[in-house]
Amino acid sequence: MRHSTLFGTLVLTTLAGCASLNPPDGAKLAALPVVAYPDTPPAGDYVFKLPAGQPIAVNIHADGTALAANATQTLRASLARDIYLHKDWASEDGLHWLRADKLIAVNLKILLPSYETPGPGTIHLTVDRKDPR
Repeated sequence: MRHSTLFGTLVLTTLAGCASLNPPDGAKLAALPVVAYPDTPPAGDYVFKLPAGQPIAVNIHADGTALAANATQTLRASLARDIYLHKDWASEDGLHWLRADKLIAVNLKILLPSYETPGPGTIHLTVDRKDPR
């Protein structure tokens, strides 16, 4: 069986959404506290930073009634550049903001063992930086 799903933005669903078309005011966001992964955000508004080179935990879960047991695996990946996140917006410098899906593209492909592909299944996550120009 072959399943393929395309996600428009990173890390996933945190980067997708329905924000207005105008980017947020960089000066207003610069006044907010910046919380760097893996720190816990405070109550209220903040900017979340995924630092370059910092390992980011990515949890993978497989469950369902067709499985004999659930499975969980944690992978670690790191970004090549800092990414600042505020709701549906992303920035590489914390000053110039654009919709997250204009900065990062995420593609998830799942291939289960089947008649055509009897080998091991594959989960392939591709995270590409888009040219923000």
